[in-house]
Amino acid sequence: MKKLLTLAFALISLYAAAQSVESTVSASVNGKAWTAKAQRLNLPFPGVKYLALAGMNVSPDVQTWIRFIYTDELKPGTYQIVSDNEKYWEEKANYKDGSVVWALVDYTEETKGLGHAFRDGESWKGTVTITKITDNSIEGTFDATLKVVNYRKRALDTISGFGIQKNLEDKLITKAGGGMLTKSDPHDHDNCKRVPTSEEMVIKDGKFSVSWGGATAKK
Repeated sequence: MKKLLTLAFALISLYAAAQSVESTVSASVNGKAWTAKAQRLNLPFPGVKYLALAGMNVSPDVQTWIRFIYTDELKPGTYQIVSDNEKYWEEKANYKDGSVVWALVDYTEETKGLGHAFRDGESWKGTVTITKITDNSIEGTFDATLKVVNYRKRALDTISGFGIQKNLEDKLITKAGGGMLTKSDPHDHDNCKRVPTSEEMVIKDGKFSVSWGGATAKK
């Protein structure tokens, strides 16, 4: 087990080294200014491509994700935000220069519930604008309105302490720069019950500037 953990952290270190120290995501979340160092995850899937950018803070965990799912290539322009349920809906897609693009913006923050819990903003509506993009960097802005959902640890995890243990492990990985490697999406909360609310979360003046080696976007 020790060797596996050592290998895992070595891979995370290599992943983190590819992220620029200048990479950030910032925004005003319900009127409160927030900023964090950014990470990037780029994956090819059959028929589509997936690019996720995320600003991630630890203690407490607060993350803002900007995700693009597209068929050809990303280009500068403004894209309408969709919900997770609407991704791949043809009528909700952004069509630009032959490429089909779906854009999502999500938020998650740790709360002080027993065993730790989360208050999330799930992608709903708004816009993401890519202002500059190269093979090694991307910059842009976003404004979004999200639907608030609470995630509560299940009773057994709370009583046993396993929920807290798992969260602490995730914090270590996130702090090491590999937070995006531990989650399938922004709302991947182990052993939690999803509780929708009628609340909305407003994100304004969002900005992202992420590079991963090589030349950065030209001003």
